[in-house]
Amino acid sequence: MPEKALNDPQALKEALEAAWAEYKARVEEGGDPQTLYRERVWPLLLALWRAEPPVHPGRQTFALSIHTLGTSPEAAIQAILGTGAEEVYVFHTEETRRFLPRLREETGKEVYPLEIQKSDVAAIYRKVRELLEKRPEALVALDVTGGTKAMSAGLAAAGFFFQRFFPGVRVVYVDSGEYDVKLRRPRAGTERLIVLPNPHEVVGEVDALFAKELYAKEDYGGAARYFSGLVGKTGDQAYTLYAMLAEMYAAWQALDFKEAARKGQTLQRALEKDTWLQHPLGQHLSRLRRQVELLEAAAEFLSTKDLGKQRGVLGVAATLLHLSERTAKKQPVLAALYAYRALELLLQERLYRFDRRRAETPNLSPEEEAALRDELAALLPDTDEIRVGPKLGLLEVLAFLRVLGDPVLKKKGVKELQGLAGVLKARNQALLIHGLEVPSEKQVKQVQTALRVLLGALQEELAYRTDLKTIPLERV
Repeated sequence: MPEKALNDPQALKEALEAAWAEYKARVEEGGDPQTLYRERVWPLLLALWRAEPPVHPGRQTFALSIHTLGTSPEAAIQAILGTGAEEVYVFHTEETRRFLPRLREETGKEVYPLEIQKSDVAAIYRKVRELLEKRPEALVALDVTGGTKAMSAGLAAAGFFFQRFFPGVRVVYVDSGEYDVKLRRPRAGTERLIVLPNPHEVVGEVDALFAKELYAKEDYGGAARYFSGLVGKTGDQAYTLYAMLAEMYAAWQALDFKEAARKGQTLQRALEKDTWLQHPLGQHLSRLRRQVELLEAAAEFLSTKDLGKQRGVLGVAATLLHLSERTAKKQPVLAALYAYRALELLLQERLYRFDRRRAETPNLSPEEEAALRDELAALLPDTDEIRVGPKLGLLEVLAFLRVLGDPVLKKKGVKELQGLAGVLKARNQALLIHGLEVPSEKQVKQVQTALRVLLGALQEELAYRTDLKTIPLERV
């Protein structure tokens, strides 16, 4: 065949068709199929793939390709040419190592060998991860055509799993097209490289599972992004409502009560419309209403800074306690910060009931200051000098409320409060406040226990119970 024609895909296809017909006839006459294929058919097929590799749905510019090599290297050669990658890695066994020089010669590419045992899937996972971490943004082809079943299945499994973390990963294989049963090989010229679609992009149900997983782990922002993406992928607007719910909890978790209330209000209005009466979230509408009501109250309190808005104080304090409980094991410093702030807020609310007093401006009379010193001395028996400044700290507010006759704190015995008093005194030494100390689990629990008592008392006084339980996603 003239050298010029080797770069003409159409001429190559015609020559290949003729060569295939001749090959088939000579095999039927008793010729050796392996020798005839290698000498008469393969050179033309190789030239065609060099000139214009058939790739479906279309050629892509891969930076990296990873292949599994079996005892028939032709498919690996076609895949290497089809991906056209800059870097080529090949998983092979001791048996198939002998084909590596042929791969280099016929593709014109440097091939980096990765020798493994034929069933060592774990080695495939490790090496693929290593290569992907070096090129996290690159477009990478994982060719699963050749090799043992364990090798190709392992590489495919790695590909579909890592697509979740490396969006440039594509699983590819050489499709045989028309298969000649008598010759027991694909009809030359019908092969093509198939680039399989990413299931995370085309199958909404996969992303719905990821969204539910993140939601269950309280990663509401991540869940919201998946749910929002599902609307575009599937066209199903029902996912919009799940996204709204996740966004509400994400804002709530971030203590953005105003935004959380806004998201909750939007979701509530949607669920109350006829369009969404059958939406699975509709069965939780009553809980949603209660939570939105609490968020609205909390947002109003923070906006007005009015300690007289007791339901708002309750909403913020209950949220802080919830966050403290959630972070207690893994982030004790943060858990302590949440707990201290919630307790401080509830004590300030109780102080405000006495002539609208505030910790910043308590306006103590000489008699009150003397009584406060006595109370502090009782709560801190090991402290030599008791000082009362112009502003009341957390411990001072607690002690002063007892002086004022607060019904909840007054009925607590001095010995019962002494342990808590020591923890409150140490508050300023906490790492996220003014000091370098990491609060112990015991200290955090003491503050949380006091918090629950005050929260329970406020809920009873308001005849109102907070509901911070996350609305479940049963039928996504």
